[in-house]
Parts: sequence; structure tokens; C-alpha cells
Amino acid sequence: MKRYAILCSGGDSQGMNICIKAFVNTCATHDIIPIGIRRGYQGLIENDMIFLDGSMVENIQGLGGTILKVSRSAEFRTQAGLDKAVRNLKKNGIDGVVVIGGNGSFNGAVNLAAKGINVIAIPGTIDNDLYYTERTLGFDTAVNNAVRNVDDMMQTMDANSRGMIVKVMGRDSGDIALYTAVCSMANSLATKELGTTIDDIVEDVRTSINNGDVSPLIIMSENCDFDLKDVEKALRKDLGIDTRSTDLGYIQRGGTPTMFDRMFGMNMGIMSVELLMQDISGVAIGIKNNELFYTPLDTCLNARREFDTKLYNALRTMHNIGKK
Repeated sequence: MKRYAILCSGGDSQGMNICIKAFVNTCATHDIIPIGIRRGYQGLIENDMIFLDGSMVENIQGLGGTILKVSRSAEFRTQAGLDKAVRNLKKNGIDGVVVIGGNGSFNGAVNLAAKGINVIAIPGTIDNDLYYTERTLGFDTAVNNAVRNVDDMMQTMDANSRGMIVKVMGRDSGDIALYTAVCSMANSLATKELGTTIDDIVEDVRTSINNGDVSPLIIMSENCDFDLKDVEKALRKDLGIDTRSTDLGYIQRGGTPTMFDRMFGMNMGIMSVELLMQDISGVAIGIKNNELFYTPLDTCLNARREFDTKLYNALRTMHNIGKK
């Protein structure tokens, strides 16, 4: 019987568990032995593998995180670590590996493929920064988590006529900030892609106040060169408004996956097994126009996507602020 393995690498993202479940159940359907590699590439180096069965993945579809755990392995980025990982795969008779993760994980998958390992990569990162695909697994849930928390906080800010500055995750990508800002009807959005300065934020808030808003909301991406307190001080100094600030942090990465991430994770888990069965490997799965596709792994990390300024300008229109 063939043996396929699956691992999660880097940071966790919602939807990884249902992807694992789909992988295991699809393997079982086709009489393939599913094997889980714990703690990502570090677990692969340490030969930390387990046989998976239906009882181990029952009812995990609604859980955030991953039952296989994740890690960031510096050792795997060395030649010795990579060679040890390859030896362990061959020693355990693994016929194909499914890797769920972000940029660093995809780099690792490329290196495994270069060593002759049959690899399928699945984009699992809340940051939405693998630009060959329109969405990454966990992004939708992370945005929904952020929007829900911002909505709750703005209720008390509104009651006290205070402004609110919220920092969200995303690493080098401002997508979480953009979509959170639009869905929360933020008065100002700050991301590196937009080249936002603190003066830009102050002017956006000034215009919003002149338009009648009393509880302005600012959404900041963590990729900005300034911090929450810098903005808070500037708003107090230049506009004299009472403002609070918060960093949402890891609350964005936990919690029950949304319907989109459940469907996305399930379908990619199924497709990964089917591709390996067809002797297709060295590819990554993505989504475009709500349809799954696969593309060569070595092209994924070079893909670029323009920041959605059209969506950003729609937000500015909502507050009668000039377009960028």
C-alpha cells in the first residue's frame, strides 16, 4: 500500500485541521496509509511521525490550530537538516508529502521536490501573502475574527465618544488590515503598501470629524513603520481627541474556521491526495474565481499581486475622503 504523509509548518492557520481530516479520509477511501508528521519540518528531521486514522480526525473540522502542531525549523534550512528529512521520508516508505503552510513552508517544499520527493503544497497562512492564489487558508477566518472584535470595541468607543486605533496581523502583507478596515468602515487605513504616514492618518481623521464622526476608527497593519502609541499621541496632540489603541494579536489566528475556510481546506485536502495518485507532484494548490487549480511550486514564490486600491478607495468614498 502507498503511504502519503502530511505536515503543517510555520504559523498555524484556521482550516488546517479540516484539511488534515480530508486528507486522511480521502487516503482511507483509496486504501492509502495516511501518516502525520508532527511539528512540521522539525518533526520530519526528528522522525516524529504517526499513523493517522478516522478516529483521530473525527470532529476536528471546527477546531483552529492543528492537531499535528507546527514549528519553525532553522535546522531544516541547512543542507544537513534537509538531507536528514529526506532520509526519514525514504526510510518510512513515504510515497508523497503534503505541506500546509506559508512562504517559508513553500521554500521547504521546493527544496524537498528538488531532492526527488513527491510534494504537494497547500497555502495555509492567515497573511494572504502567497500571491499566486487569490486566498490562503485561514485568511477569511482571521479577517472575520478581527472584524468581530473591532465591532465589539467600537460599541464602547461610540458610547464614550472616543477614537480607536487597532493593529492587525499580516506580516509584510496589508490584506488583513484592508479587509478589516473595509468591513468595519474604518475612517483611516495604514499599510506599507499605501505608504501611509502618521500625518495621513491625522488628516483622514480630521476630515471624518469635520464630516460629523465622533468615534473615528483607524486600522493599522503590523507592516507599518510606526506603532500604535505614535498614532495615539499624534491624534491627541493635533486633534485633541480621546483615543484608545490595541493590538489584536493572536486572537486573529485562533477560533472556529469560517464556512469558506472549511470548504477551502476540505477541497484542498481531497485534491492533494488525488494529485499524488495521478503522479502529479511538485505543485501547489490555489484558488481563482472560486475554482481550485494547481501550478508548479517553483513559480509560486515569485508571484506578485497589486494591493487592491479600488477596494481601499471604496472605503474612502464611504467617509467622503478623497481617493488615493
